[in-house]
Order: sequence, then structure tokens, then C-alpha cells
Amino acid sequence: MTGFAARLRAATRAEHRDAETRGFLTRLLGGTVPPAGFAALTAQYLIVYRELEAAAATMRDNPVAAGFADPALARVAALETDLAHLRGSAGEPAVEPVEATRRYAARLREYCHTSPVHFIAHHYVRYLGDLSGGRLVGRRVAAIYGLERAGTAFYRFDRIADPAAYKAAYRARLDALALTGPELAALAGEARLAFALNAAMFQELGSAYPEDLGSAA
Repeated sequence: MTGFAARLRAATRAEHRDAETRGFLTRLLGGTVPPAGFAALTAQYLIVYRELEAAAATMRDNPVAAGFADPALARVAALETDLAHLRGSAGEPAVEPVEATRRYAARLREYCHTSPVHFIAHHYVRYLGDLSGGRLVGRRVAAIYGLERAGTAFYRFDRIADPAAYKAAYRARLDALALTGPELAALAGEARLAFALNAAMFQELGSAYPEDLGSAA
């Protein structure tokens, strides 16, 4: 475990596991979250990715972060399409962000436009996860909610032909970062915070959409 990518994965393992095992997410994959809850999750993601991708636009000229700010990863347009489908043609009221999402977006807005260390940390947590477990989540929720392709565009990366190769190249960029030891430690710390912010978002959604509201069916 000599490369930074491997060290970063190890350093965030506990927070990653905590985010993945929050009740809302496990219930979503088990089919016991109502459709409104899935729409709410999509709305929270849209708020987060608008901030993250606005930061990516400012980082494309940054010598440290430019390699990560790849437009092929962009999720905002897909999330907007998904949310429009999930809300229905009649146009249900927009879903408000939960407080954890507000904090998450504020963190991205405050730090990720100017700090490559913070930007890369949040980018790693979201996009590398999307390219890994996120794609499996997409297939599962599509089956549960009977969505086929409509409503789950967020979970597909049509501009990335080989996700495995892309993830390997991404980890190589992490290993090649020209950062000092303290900067790498700060990046790992911010990545742990990013996982915690995701976990808090799932926690609030779980409270807003408890299991007794019914299932996806």
C-alpha cells in the first residue's frame, strides 16, 4: 500500500462503510423507500452536483486539479432529466434540500473553487463511487421502481466506454499528485468529511421517508 490512492482508500474505509450502510440507502436497495423518497434523493444529488461541477469549471486550469475536472463525468444534466421524469409530467412541487444537503453544498461552495486539495477530495468521494457501486445502485433501483432507463440517467456514464480503465487512470492521477505530505493528509481528511456529509444526508432522508410510509411497489 505505497501509492496515495491505496492509502486514501484505507484512510476513508470506515467513513465509506458508514455512508453505505445508512438505513435509507439500504432500504432503497431493498425496495422499501417510497418513490417520493427516491425523487428526494435525486434532488439532493442535483444540489450537490451543481456545486461540485461549478467548482470543476474553475479547476480546469488549475495545474494540480485539472486532470480530475473531466467533463465526461458531468452529472447535472442527467440529474435534471431524472428529476423531471420522477416528478411527473404534471409537475410535482420541487423537493427542498434537507439540512445536511445545505451543509454539504455550502462546504463545496466555500472551499472547492479555490483549493485543489478540497476539490479533489470531494471529487474522489462522489465520482469514483459513482463509477463503482453507483452503477450497481442504478441497475437495482431501475428494477425496483420499474424505470428502465428513464429516471436513472445519473447512474450511467455514456461518455466513458471502459469504467474499469477510467478508474485505474483516476487512481494513477491520485498517485501522481505533486502535493506535500501535509497536503495529502488534508486531502484524506477532507475525503473523510465528504463521506460523513453523504452519510448525514442519507440519515435525514431516512427520517423524512421512514419505512412505514410504504414500499416502492
